[in-house]
Amino acid sequence: MNLADPSRLLPARVRDYLHELVIGRTHPLVLSFAPGWRLLGVAGDGAFHGLHGEDPTPLAAELRDLFTGLATDRDQSLPFVELGGSRPVHVHLVAGADRFHVLLLDAEDERQRQQVQQQLGNEAALAGLAQSRAIGQLKEIRGALERQHASLEEANAFKGALIATLSHEFRTPLTSIFGYLHLLERRHPEDGGLGELQAIRRNATYLFALAENLLEYARGESGAVPLDPARTELAVLVEDLEAMFRPLAEDKGLAFEVGLAAGSAPTAVLDGVRLRQVAINLVSNAVRYTHQGSVRARFDCDGSRLRLRVVDTGIGISEEFQASVFQPFNRGAQAGSKGAGLGLSIVRRLVAQMRGQLRLGSRIGEGSCFEVELPVEPGGGEPAAAAAHPGGRWCRGADVLVVDDDPDIAQLLEALLVDLGCRVRIAHDGAAALAEAARQPPDLLLIDVQLPGLSGNAAVFQLRARGYRGRIVTLSASATATAREAALHAGADHYLTKPLDIDAFLGVMERALRE
Repeated sequence: MNLADPSRLLPARVRDYLHELVIGRTHPLVLSFAPGWRLLGVAGDGAFHGLHGEDPTPLAAELRDLFTGLATDRDQSLPFVELGGSRPVHVHLVAGADRFHVLLLDAEDERQRQQVQQQLGNEAALAGLAQSRAIGQLKEIRGALERQHASLEEANAFKGALIATLSHEFRTPLTSIFGYLHLLERRHPEDGGLGELQAIRRNATYLFALAENLLEYARGESGAVPLDPARTELAVLVEDLEAMFRPLAEDKGLAFEVGLAAGSAPTAVLDGVRLRQVAINLVSNAVRYTHQGSVRARFDCDGSRLRLRVVDTGIGISEEFQASVFQPFNRGAQAGSKGAGLGLSIVRRLVAQMRGQLRLGSRIGEGSCFEVELPVEPGGGEPAAAAAHPGGRWCRGADVLVVDDDPDIAQLLEALLVDLGCRVRIAHDGAAALAEAARQPPDLLLIDVQLPGLSGNAAVFQLRARGYRGRIVTLSASATATAREAALHAGADHYLTKPLDIDAFLGVMERALRE
């Protein structure tokens, strides 16, 4: 087999086809030269290369200049050349024994390919530039987002501090109000003003519930305070709701009824503050949105579940709004609202925190029915035992150091403890408390968390480190689990939140002095 010239093995017709194909695509033009670049002849597609029968001498001279410095006795190749006035060509010098030939082949395809490559290169460069700009913009956006995130974290921290401040600012004066009301009611039960004192207590309780609404919303879902279950007198709650809302209902000409179902347990062990908030919000909404007819609320407790049903003949809520009526600041469900739109959202959150269920049934023009069902802890069902007489034998003569920077609170605590038979000393900051305890260690230390200078928790920690072994009860306006754990970890034995439940406070004092 002869491989020296593969074309000889091809069929004649194929060779002709290839010849036509190559000739047709490349438009060859051959200029033959004798040594010294003397033109001998021209053959090929001269018209394509711009000769059109003209004198080829200028083209021959241009080729001679092109190959200046290159040998003509061996083959040479210039892949892409643009000769003056002609199309781009591939130029090949083919050496011979007594002559050489310069072959011109059309290079238009090559030029277009290079143009495409150049265009692609330009586009790639532009794309790279755009990518760089996009990356730069993304970096700027990321930086802005990081700054925004930092601002949000700062705002959230500020929100937490604001809530803590608001909690203290609301709860501290309410502690004074409830405490002094307790003293007035105890010391002057025979006076004709007892009803007025009860009215003050009811409205202070209402104010406390409204303040708790604001704080509950501000705390958000993640800031829920721990449940504080205690024996709750349902009859007392019924009386308070009656006193709060009957005047409002009668002013609007409404029939108003709040009661305890027949056969219901008179007490229930659950978070009484949250239950009161739920009841006040539901009854308040019912009275507000009912213009004629009636508002009725009924409690029913079977010892394991407590049910509250509030029914009104008010304007009602359409089905399309019932799914969103519990959203905060949503006042579109009930026209004519003048409130903030927080009440029902607070009810839903509180019921969820108490692991209960909330149901709504309503029709436009016919009224609404809200039903709340809450689990009750064991231990309820019987009337609460009468409060122990102040001044139990554990309190008589006990030395108590009260530490609070609010003089009204300090005097109130002193009065309550004196009623128990205690001897009371007062300090108004942590440093004074440390000095007084070092001078004469008390049997019991009653200390507020927020004090000027040294905090209550820091003072308790230092007292324990110095060997103080007496009982310590910490007071705080913060009802969060974190605040409670911080106080107990510092060394407190008991933790009470403001506003004080006076009966619970007196019970803790006796238990602390008895331990």
